[in-house]
Amino acid sequence: MARTKPTRFEFQPVQLVRPCEVVAYRITEAINAGDVKVGERLPSEQDLSKQLGVSRPTLRESIKLLVRGGIVQVVPGSSGGIFVISETIPPDLSGVPLPGLPLDDLESTLEARRLVEPHIARLAAMYATPSDFERMRSAVQLSAETVKRFQGRKITDECAQLMTLASTRFNIAVARATQNPILVKMMDVMLRRIEVVRLLALRELPNIAISTQTLTSSLAAIESGDPEQIDQATADRISVLESAYERATAKRLRRRTLTQVQGAKAVILDKVSVPRKMPSTPRKKIA
Repeated sequence: MARTKPTRFEFQPVQLVRPCEVVAYRITEAINAGDVKVGERLPSEQDLSKQLGVSRPTLRESIKLLVRGGIVQVVPGSSGGIFVISETIPPDLSGVPLPGLPLDDLESTLEARRLVEPHIARLAAMYATPSDFERMRSAVQLSAETVKRFQGRKITDECAQLMTLASTRFNIAVARATQNPILVKMMDVMLRRIEVVRLLALRELPNIAISTQTLTSSLAAIESGDPEQIDQATADRISVLESAYERATAKRLRRRTLTQVQGAKAVILDKVSVPRKMPSTPRKKIA
């Protein structure tokens, strides 16, 4: 019997993730969304390990990662605990610990965001609660306060980080307003993947107030519930980021919207003469 040749398919390297990295990510996720703020104390080690469903040794390792990242501080003593001291998540803790999703494929992430985010915003307009809108307004307010503080000054690291944080919280609030946890996770993955581009975009802006203006327009569009207004406001906000990336890298992104993709697909189907499904004959009502 002839020996069968091995497949030509090449397997990609596996991204190994330690449990403590997943735990650290879960804590930074809450900080990014604004659920846990600077100055707040995390639950006790015993309670936190129970809430996260991990052992205390694993939790301790994750806290060490957060301490090294300057995100939390451990204060000893009866009045001490684990305190959040920064909302800025360093790059080495920004990568979502999900195997199989490359961290450096920025073009694919930007394209996915352009296709997905308008629909998330539309869904948010349908299902948002008053508390959801309050979170969105709070994010816009953070952006506006940062602009007021740094207007006319050079964009510092602190300014860029605060503006990015405001944008992150707005996007997470919009995703949460869909009442769909899968979309929330998708949004968080996309935002963390393009963190470096978002910081770059802010430094490229002639006026940082543009970022606040695009957030304000998006909020107004979602509150209006008008699909076309939502799509336009979302596209305008994303374009600021994409334009900055193109200027910095001299690369051209594929900027098709989902509507354009569907239109192109329809043209292709017509060219290959795909038979269209005949409309079904309406049923007669039974008397």
